[in-house]
Amino acid sequence: MSEEEYISIVGEIFDGYTEFEYAGEPAYLKHFSIRDQRYIHRYYEKYKNIALKKGIPSEKEILARLKNDNLWNDSDDLKIASLEAEILRLKDSQKAAYLPSQKTKFNKSIIEKTNDLNKLQSTKREIAGSTAESYASNRTNEEFIRYILFKDESLKEHLFSQEEFDDLEDYNINYLVKIYSNSNARLNEDNIQHCVLRDFFNMYLSQTENVSAFYGKPIIQLSIFQLKLALYARVFFNIFQYNEDLPDNIKKDPSAILRFSESKKTGKQGSQRQSRDSESTVVFGATKEDLKQIDPNARTISLEDAVRQNGGSLNMEQMMKLMDG
Repeated sequence: MSEEEYISIVGEIFDGYTEFEYAGEPAYLKHFSIRDQRYIHRYYEKYKNIALKKGIPSEKEILARLKNDNLWNDSDDLKIASLEAEILRLKDSQKAAYLPSQKTKFNKSIIEKTNDLNKLQSTKREIAGSTAESYASNRTNEEFIRYILFKDESLKEHLFSQEEFDDLEDYNINYLVKIYSNSNARLNEDNIQHCVLRDFFNMYLSQTENVSAFYGKPIIQLSIFQLKLALYARVFFNIFQYNEDLPDNIKKDPSAILRFSESKKTGKQGSQRQSRDSESTVVFGATKEDLKQIDPNARTISLEDAVRQNGGSLNMEQMMKLMDG
């Protein structure tokens, strides 16, 4: 991504909206805040009650029928609950992992388990068909889109009234949903992290301690993206302040910076033991790539290589020599 694109993202976040064109005229998609999110629940309950009054069965009622017909059973729900719990455990383990290679392995397992979970949930939805909950979810998503669309930059006048929105053709709604999805994808956490590390943002890094003062408005009025921008600015500013030995080659790589910072915090408590002169580092279970990321400037020794060089095993004397560099 170019410098201009990062600048554009920050400007967009500062504005609090994404500008786009609709029917040849400028329109504005408001970046939602925590206060806005409460409307999602309101809409959901509203449309769920409408569906129930229309005679659309609830998910609970449908699942009871499916279980009676042996099309779905409690063990299927147990598999879903088990996968959800396992994914949470894997994510916790990934956060606690010290080595980048370990984090990668956990991430691979998370992706695999998430795919399994999505398949099961998709099968459940297909079998259940239309429910009051699915109807409410679909209508809520559409209603929320209407709620965050405006005609003006001040975000005072909605782009559509309820009646106008209800009369839109499907292709119009699909276009608006795509605008919303693209905006969220563009303002993802990875891009925001890269933004705060760019040279043009340096002057702002130290100014985000007081978020309200930084944006000139109460926190409850800030968008989720504005809060994330300030949060990551503070995170990286603190890392820069307390890690003077941060390698220059990673100062614009958010993932590498966070790994470096984490290794500094947990290195003494983990399996890492450094010699007094910091000329060598031994990390049990580390790959060569791990060692380079842990300390790019240090002379590193792979335990795997040492074992191989000594005929497949190490005695205590050899271990001590290895640890002492």
